Amino acid sequence: MDRSLGIISVFDKEGIVDFCRSISSHYRFISTGKTATVLQAAQIDVNLVSSFTDYPEMLDGRVKTLHPKILGGILGTDEQQDEMQKIGILPIGLVVVNLYPFEQVISKPHSHADAIENIDIGGVTLLRAAAKNYNKVIVVSSPEDYNSVAEAITMNTVSDELRKNLAKKAFLHTAKYDIVISRYLMSDEKFPPDYLLSFENPQNLRYGENLHQEARYYLLPGHTPFYTQIHGKDVSYNNLVDFYAVIGVLSEHTKPSCAIIKHTSPCGVASAKDIETAFDHAFATDNLSAFGSVMGFNRPITKELAEKLHAMFVDAIIAPEYDELALKILAKKTKLILCTFNEYSIPEQSLRLVPNGILVQSTDTHSISMEDVTVVSKKKPSSTELEDLLFAWKIVKYAKSNAAVISKDARTLGIGMGQTSRIGAVELALKRAGHRAEGAVMASDAFFPYRDSIDAAVEGGIRAVIAPGGSIRDNESIVAADDAGIVFVWSNVRAFLH
Repeated sequence: MDRSLGIISVFDKEGIVDFCRSISSHYRFISTGKTATVLQAAQIDVNLVSSFTDYPEMLDGRVKTLHPKILGGILGTDEQQDEMQKIGILPIGLVVVNLYPFEQVISKPHSHADAIENIDIGGVTLLRAAAKNYNKVIVVSSPEDYNSVAEAITMNTVSDELRKNLAKKAFLHTAKYDIVISRYLMSDEKFPPDYLLSFENPQNLRYGENLHQEARYYLLPGHTPFYTQIHGKDVSYNNLVDFYAVIGVLSEHTKPSCAIIKHTSPCGVASAKDIETAFDHAFATDNLSAFGSVMGFNRPITKELAEKLHAMFVDAIIAPEYDELALKILAKKTKLILCTFNEYSIPEQSLRLVPNGILVQSTDTHSISMEDVTVVSKKKPSSTELEDLLFAWKIVKYAKSNAAVISKDARTLGIGMGQTSRIGAVELALKRAGHRAEGAVMASDAFFPYRDSIDAAVEGGIRAVIAPGGSIRDNESIVAADDAGIVFVWSNVRAFLH
């Protein structure tokens, strides 16, 4: 049989010997130095690229496959065969390439020179050329495809659909590769002139925000999901969005803490000496809204806590781990979603699709301390009041705007979120707190446009308020606080969440 030519040039050598051996009766191989050495050691016939082109590898291996005999053999069409024969170019029907591991190199301690040397040029060129001419050339860009491609070649079942799918995969591979490199070189630019991202390995989700919407969870290259599911029905889009809200809230607290999330907003948060007490306090904030919620914990789920959770309707739980007895108790509910945290980092930027483009902003990771607040009332806060105010602020920044949070002793008592007016958010928080608002503190995610919110807070028994300040009527709210003899401080930063 007159075998076609196949060029093999792979950085990752795993599986390449078995692949080439299985198709060796169909192709004559040409290869670059290190790949050729591996194939020759396995007694597979292979011709060096330098011998095939009659041109040596040069510049410490930077130039190996960039030659007209290689690229012309890949790109030539049926209509160009006469021209190819005149200049001695043989058609190449198979290209197997995987690239220098640029992303793996930059994910570890490295020098800039190391990163630059691991930018693949020849490999990307071969893949793109082969993918362009996919109706004549089989292009293999991933070892994952070795088995299926080898089977198709040996069974003589290489279809147009397979060729096209392999070409699409090759173009995606080189596109992602270039995106990683460009973002690395522009890493000092927070908002580059072109915003490029690549994601891969989509995870199927049960549904989107509603049952009729499809949803996938795409991952950054080389990353795994931020959670591991250990029990229950498959997670949905809403579950993961709520889990992200859990992560945000819990990131602000080091003591044993519980965050109860409903429709991405906290409806109960507490920190305490132990995780069981933290849950009790968080759940007591608004046990009606907690129905069907997502609950997050920053400590393992204990048997005692599991018994409480099993007695109510919860949609999903995420925690660092579950005690053995706790897992047995919770797993009795077959649909209850139980997850643990994997390693993750909070995104530096948040994105939102809008017509004709995307919106990009830096993630709100701003954290305030006692030194950051400005006291604007005549009455000065005690250290306890300041601690309560900062706790309330750490919650209100994760509640949908307009938002107000009433809390005391590291536990929320009432949360008003997603309101179209500032006074509406305050009134909702006061209503949910009820008599518990007496002697508590309140946080508002933005300034008060009128004094009515302070007046309502005073009437509800609030003793201290924190808000950003910045209204042209700030003085009216300060006067209202002074008239009532309560503490009023500015956070000096707004915490809108839309």
